Amino acid sequence: MRSEFLRDADLAVCCDCDTLFVADPRPYFARDVVAAAVVDRPNPPIDVWDVLLRRAGLMRRRPDIAVGSSAAMTLFENRNGGLYVLPGARLAEFDRPWRRWAMWLEGQMDILGNYVVHIDQIAFALTCLELRVEPDLLPKGLNFPTHLPAADAGDSAPIMLHYHRRVNDRGMLEPTGQRTIDTAIAFVNDSLARPAAIRRKRRLLLHVGLPKTGTSALQRWCHANAGRLLEQGIRYPTPSADTEMPKHQFVVSDLMTGDLSRTGRAVAEGSEEGTVLTSEGLTNHLYDFRPIGLERLRSLFEPFHLTVFLVHRKPEDWVRSYHKQCAINPRNAAYYYGTGLDLHLFRELPRVRKLMNISDLTLDCAAAFGASEVVTTAYESDWPGRFFALCGYVPPEKVDMEIANESVPEWVLDAVLRINRLPFTDKARTAWLGTLQRFTNSRHAGLRKHEAVSNAGDLWRELDPHLIDRIATPDERWSGYRALLDELSRR
Repeated sequence: MRSEFLRDADLAVCCDCDTLFVADPRPYFARDVVAAAVVDRPNPPIDVWDVLLRRAGLMRRRPDIAVGSSAAMTLFENRNGGLYVLPGARLAEFDRPWRRWAMWLEGQMDILGNYVVHIDQIAFALTCLELRVEPDLLPKGLNFPTHLPAADAGDSAPIMLHYHRRVNDRGMLEPTGQRTIDTAIAFVNDSLARPAAIRRKRRLLLHVGLPKTGTSALQRWCHANAGRLLEQGIRYPTPSADTEMPKHQFVVSDLMTGDLSRTGRAVAEGSEEGTVLTSEGLTNHLYDFRPIGLERLRSLFEPFHLTVFLVHRKPEDWVRSYHKQCAINPRNAAYYYGTGLDLHLFRELPRVRKLMNISDLTLDCAAAFGASEVVTTAYESDWPGRFFALCGYVPPEKVDMEIANESVPEWVLDAVLRINRLPFTDKARTAWLGTLQRFTNSRHAGLRKHEAVSNAGDLWRELDPHLIDRIATPDERWSGYRALLDELSRR
């Protein structure tokens, strides 16, 4: 009654330990309704109830009803304790009075006598009267007694068998003499006789970033070592074909469109014990995804034990690095990519502040992806070791992940921001950013891509050397930049 898990559930079904379900009972339970079957016998009899009600200061709210397996009457609220159906939201309401009435009944031994064994059941009825709850009446099939004579128990299709001590030395349920009931008992005995088959869910590790926390290094390592991972029962599905890093960016695209077919093919690539999917876009765009896409993703991931792995950095270090990344990215106003915003303005953007709130981000990832758990790890710690432990990989030797996307120095960022503030076309902006890569030979994937696009598309012609003073500053770090610009613009 005090379980937080059950209190959060739509319904809590409380059963005796001597019960066995023949079929799924959920279709027979109504939401938001307290329900139970009537008792099989008049335990306690009506005259005992009369005394108990008088002592408790309670009155009947409904006429007495017939018991389930004999020609007798009982209190309307007197229900069989083998199965109670309670809305999770009402457990707290029932908890205290139910306990209180049970303790009160321990002081009524003079009237209860041998019926003391039914204290919890009697206390439930008193609680319903106090709370003015009129429980729905479940059919006998949802709490069918196999310990009573066949003539009394009847012969109906059982959904749950309440067998009390009616088992043989091998723990099998004993027949009752009623054909329908015995057919059900034979069915469950056959199931009990079979060896238990434990069906473990396959593990799915979803690495979601954050951006600028070594994601590119991890993705490149996983792709390069996919064979080694597979040897230990871990699949790294085929990554996206249209991204520079070998990551699963299609998960992000699928969540944007609501069509999860590509992600579905990825998780169906193999039947290994573990699967790893990774894209920092899963946090970067967490608040951009379509609700229908997230709903379908949760359904797709339901057969797996899903763990979300999130790496975070010290806030100041992270926002500086993320600011540089967003400034260098191709323009996208919705995500504030390619803007000239200074750091102090950038960090106040709502989407940036959300990504810096790790506690909320953790909860939102769990809800969005339907994760069994979300593991957060600091970038400054041994996060690769934590990753290996979560996916179940034991490295045969020390693993050094090579940095694949190194932040540019501040003076280069200043030039990027100056370029972004000028009214360049997308092609001209790409060319100017490409010159920064050619000049600095940085290890930043975004700048390298601008240079590659400029080479492939012959964008250097978009450069106007007369604007160099708007981009570069008159100090020795820019020595040789003008000559490079003149050379490229003449191509």
